[in-house]
Amino acid sequence: MQACVSSKEIVPRMILLKIGGSVLTDKARETTINEANMCMVAQQIANTRVSKLMLVHGAGSFGHPQAIKYLSEGFSAQGIWKTHAAVCLLNTIFIDELQSKNVPALPIHPLDHVIVDHGKIVEFNLVALQLMLENNVIPVIHGDVVMDRSRRFSILSGDQLVTHLARIMRPQKTGMGTDVDGIIYEGKTIRHLTPTDFERYRAGITGSGNIDVTGGMLHKVSELIDLAKLGISSQIFDATKEGNIARFLAAGNDLGTTISAE
Repeated sequence: MQACVSSKEIVPRMILLKIGGSVLTDKARETTINEANMCMVAQQIANTRVSKLMLVHGAGSFGHPQAIKYLSEGFSAQGIWKTHAAVCLLNTIFIDELQSKNVPALPIHPLDHVIVDHGKIVEFNLVALQLMLENNVIPVIHGDVVMDRSRRFSILSGDQLVTHLARIMRPQKTGMGTDVDGIIYEGKTIRHLTPTDFERYRAGITGSGNIDVTGGMLHKVSELIDLAKLGISSQIFDATKEGNIARFLAAGNDLGTTISAE
């Protein structure tokens, strides 16, 4: 992979950041890494002094095509395994890249730790994650297929994981790095969005142009609006732009779209 550089920043204590599958992979080509972006993302995290950081990443082309191929007709242990194996492969590649830059990252696989009911998280064993944070290890969690009490299985998006973790862990900063400059409406970025504003813009927010079984941008915004109603603000920003992850991790920088209660 190519060499990457990024400036060092001092950051607040607890940060929750999701890196979208559209950033780390080529969503138009099944099981294909975007090597330049992954290198850039890992290097910025390595160069930024983060005291406490939780990372979540999307599945991209390592999850969405497989879910459609193997699980579209319903429950299948083989289909769950093939989809889970694909997202675990992406997780492993990403952690390998982080570790190669001396980032102390370790995996958390939702299939092992999360139970949902009608697609909603009802149990999340956070013991391993909390121990990692206590030992200055960065937990790296990913979108996954998980067991569902009512539906037998469900696709659990990285966006759902972010909002669930934000409610419980109350990070000082919550962000979602995507491949666009925040929420785009009529060709322009909405710099600030509240729950009230969301109803006005909802119809103009569309999903992903590529295969996405988790709802794309509209689902992402809906999840973050729910957080805003609880008083937890967040940002959606372009993580493919050099330096933006470092800027997000640094205190006081507003990128893309900020979503807050008011």
